[in-house]
Amino acid sequence: VVWGVRVENYDQLVGSTRKSDPRFTHSRVNDFLPGLNATYRLSTKINLRLSASQTVIRPELRELAFLNLYDFELNASVQGNPELKRTKVSNFDLRYELYPRFGEVFSIGVFYKHFADPIEQMFNESSGGASTFNFKNTEKAQSYGAELEFRRQLDFTPALRNFTFQANAAYIYSRVTDKIFDLDRPLQGQSPYTVNLGLMYDWQEQGLTATLLFNQIGERIYLVGDISAGAGSPDIYEAPRPLLDFQISKKVIKRKGEIRLNIADILNQTQYFYQNTDDKTSFQKAGDPIRFSRKWGTTFGLTFGYAL
Repeated sequence: VVWGVRVENYDQLVGSTRKSDPRFTHSRVNDFLPGLNATYRLSTKINLRLSASQTVIRPELRELAFLNLYDFELNASVQGNPELKRTKVSNFDLRYELYPRFGEVFSIGVFYKHFADPIEQMFNESSGGASTFNFKNTEKAQSYGAELEFRRQLDFTPALRNFTFQANAAYIYSRVTDKIFDLDRPLQGQSPYTVNLGLMYDWQEQGLTATLLFNQIGERIYLVGDISAGAGSPDIYEAPRPLLDFQISKKVIKRKGEIRLNIADILNQTQYFYQNTDDKTSFQKAGDPIRFSRKWGTTFGLTFGYAL
């Protein structure tokens, strides 16, 4: 059992040093953040792990400053909120871990998080049709789910003896509730699922390694819509987008040098940010209005390193 407490004294001044100035924002707070990690060894290869902790999420300078900037991509203004409070998060995790042999792992776990005063970016439609995004604290939020991790060497056949496969997947259910704003919806920025897959090749005798990685997350709220009654401006969602990356490296010059090639976002799929026209949160390209989109392009990088 490993346990302790972290004490933080946080002092932040934004804007003018004069209290009479409307730009004056001063916050000072003491946080006591306990943590606990307990591991029970069921055998030499199996662990049962329980962890609990409390953490804080502090507002950034841009979120606190009462400054209005125009975002040309959003076609709206973004303004900070000096009244923002920090978010306190309570974290709980229970995990079963199996280590069959060196370099291999199988684990499954469940987790729960509670957020007090979470910070979210919300849309407000001002008079005259002007659009503004501000930062606000909602009352509370929670998320819970399950995670699976798997790593296995593929040496059960000679043709695959240098390959290793790994996978990580998680299901997350999140909810924000607030009586004043009449909120009951998923947490902004939280995807309902994540999937990560990797295939690694390691030929130690030749100093050659390669990695192929795949990642995808579920649709999530990118920006919160207008929370005022009857405004009718829906939330802006980020649609799922598959990512495929590749890296290969080779040791050279008596293994003191290394040549590495990176290829990022091989699939180069368009990233869509959309608003729902029905009760379905999944992206309907034919019917959902697209607020904006991005196409990042495939990136190639070639590097050489030498260790003295």
